[in-house]
Amino acid sequence: MSARNVLRQSDFRLLFVGQTVSMAGDAPAVLALTFVVLEIGGSPAALGGVLAARFVPLTGLLLLGGVLADRFPRRELMIAADLTRAATQAVLAVLLAFGAAQLWQIMVLQVIYGGAQALFTPALGGIVAQLVPADSLRAANALVAMSSSLLRVVGPALGAVLIAAAGLGAAVAVDAVTFLISVVVLLGVRRPAASERTSPEPLLIALRTGWREVATRTWLWTSIANFTVFSAVAVPAVLVLGPQVAQLEFGGPDGWAVIMATFAAGAVLGSAVALRKSAARPAAVCAALLAVAAARPALLVSGLGLSIIGVYSALSGAAVSMAMVYWRTLLQERIPLAVLSRVRSIDDFGSTLLTPVAYLATGQLAAYTGLHGGMVLLTAIAVGASLATVAVPAVRRVSGGTHAALSDDAAWNCAVTSDTAPGSRAGAGKHSSRRS
Repeated sequence: MSARNVLRQSDFRLLFVGQTVSMAGDAPAVLALTFVVLEIGGSPAALGGVLAARFVPLTGLLLLGGVLADRFPRRELMIAADLTRAATQAVLAVLLAFGAAQLWQIMVLQVIYGGAQALFTPALGGIVAQLVPADSLRAANALVAMSSSLLRVVGPALGAVLIAAAGLGAAVAVDAVTFLISVVVLLGVRRPAASERTSPEPLLIALRTGWREVATRTWLWTSIANFTVFSAVAVPAVLVLGPQVAQLEFGGPDGWAVIMATFAAGAVLGSAVALRKSAARPAAVCAALLAVAAARPALLVSGLGLSIIGVYSALSGAAVSMAMVYWRTLLQERIPLAVLSRVRSIDDFGSTLLTPVAYLATGQLAAYTGLHGGMVLLTAIAVGASLATVAVPAVRRVSGGTHAALSDDAAWNCAVTSDTAPGSRAGAGKHSSRRS
């Protein structure tokens, strides 16, 4: 289905507009937050602490967010999360306006923000599958990815202009307003039917059910493991060591700006490609695309010119964007809606779990092996993990499409019926569609 046809569906159009507006406020706010910490006398270590204050609760509460998003109406959870984030940004904007912001206050607000985001993300991952038909999922995911990629290109520039014109507090205040706009738009989305929900399970059983859905699908847990390795190895290699390479070989900030901009531009192009072209074997395609992107650190230290590095950065951006679109669509097609948010939260949890340690360890590795040696070693690990994932038969076999979605939902519903029938020893939380 074309992007135009997907956007004609009013509920998805409202969701898309709300999320685009909300994301548009994020980049200026993050940029402002960085300079706020530095302005009040914070060191780089303090800035790291502020960023961690948002990241730690986000990671820690993702699994709980997945359980809640499968148990309660996803739209209402998203509204509550947006209201909470709007409040935190509004309070910070007021503190900045009166020159009263202190480091501990900023950190507390970031903890609350991160907790709210942990509730929002799994709910968003599940609600798209409720708002559009199965044959529109890939187009819907591609539109969201394209919007996000475009905002990564223009967002920092817009943020710099806004901060220069109106100050740091104004940038944070604008972010608060964009969250409120998202709330208003979400209120216009018709509340999706909850017919797919089963009787509420105790928290630990609900978590176990989500983990079982992952563990009983070889293609799923193998792919999540690969995403985890990619996030913990390839991404820190670029973001931690890449600027040092740019300083030594590409003229410093200007060269690094080219590398990052071409990556973002490639991501926009990749979303457009994924919008038009499907993948018959999406899990294998995702792993292959990640292998392409994972080679980027080694290319940065290859000695090739900035123009060639820029082209490969664009190719890497396209590969990552396409992989995300195909992956999210595959989950929406293959995972029963009643447990989709839990599976998405486990997926996100795996991708973020090792990130703090990885950022610290990457610098230490480069100090031990040298900058070039570290980049090549990290590339070999990430590319090897992706190629090993492609080699898994279950990964190569899994297909996408509406038929897969219908068959998996039917299998899961049958399991629910048999497990909850009178006399069943399995009980609530024991059901699972056991597919490889």
